Amino acid sequence: MREKIKKYVHESLKNYGVGDRKLEKELTDACFDEYSMQIENGADAETAFEFEVENIDDIAKSKVTPKNKYKFAFCISIAAFLVACLEVLGSIMGDPKGFYSIVMPVALVATVIVAIVYLIVKRHSYRWFDFVILGIVFISWSVAIYQLLPAFLFNYTPGSSDKLEFIFPCIFKYSVHRDWMAEGEFATSVRFYPDFLVSFASVVTTLVLYIRQNVITVRVLPKEQR
Repeated sequence: MREKIKKYVHESLKNYGVGDRKLEKELTDACFDEYSMQIENGADAETAFEFEVENIDDIAKSKVTPKNKYKFAFCISIAAFLVACLEVLGSIMGDPKGFYSIVMPVALVATVIVAIVYLIVKRHSYRWFDFVILGIVFISWSVAIYQLLPAFLFNYTPGSSDKLEFIFPCIFKYSVHRDWMAEGEFATSVRFYPDFLVSFASVVTTLVLYIRQNVITVRVLPKEQR
């Protein structure tokens, strides 16, 4: 019977995401001691078992610290901001066009993969603001790629050249020279780069929500769980 009690306690704690081995052993020992006492007092085995384990679920619930509902959105915002910082550093230190032509499509595909995994893993607990953040990040990278597409797909001809210059925090200056232009003359256009500002705004917004949720959680938790 001890193994049956131990299994019940283990499964109950596991169902609530509580992995405290010490607590599991203490509950198992306490339940088994009470079970033995019930048997000595004349109770049948099944009745004694049900009597001892009826409060296990409540105990398991009391040990669960509520998860911050903004955690996923906050993590996605941080990841997007780190990639944007990497993009900025790559633009300053190296060839922006070559760097962005690799990083941006990879980041865009990664966002789609994360969204698909989220849909699968969280299929019973979707949160609308998670989709908002994912959508904002996806749109931001899509806009950036669209803005820089002419640079990525530049058609070189004899005597032609182009160059991409990054102006912190959100401007690209794209210059093109064709063989029919005057020597050294470039046609210049300005392209908007949203990733850094958008991801930074997302981090600030979700950080505020994340901290606010933690404060609310601490206020409503019992003292022993704080």
